[in-house]
Amino acid sequence: MSIPPELTEIRENIDRLDDRIVPLLVERIDLALRASDYKNTVQEVKGADRVRAVLDKVARRAENAGGHEDVVRKIYSAVITELTELQLRKKGI
Repeated sequence: MSIPPELTEIRENIDRLDDRIVPLLVERIDLALRASDYKNTVQEVKGADRVRAVLDKVARRAENAGGHEDVVRKIYSAVITELTELQLRKKGI
């Protein structure tokens, strides 16, 4: 089965976006690790109030960009969960 040229083009566009997104994720990871230097407890690392604020902010940004707020919120929630675990491991707590 051959792949339609339109699908190939869409996939190439996705790859180009990934080329831009991955370095930004790496930068976000590095910043989160630097931020953990200023946190001393599990509660500070988990930062429930900050998490809610970030998730609300990205949902608004998604809405302003054209939609899919729920999906963006879920993606960011997964990112924050992973970064929180990484911070906790770094701190050994």
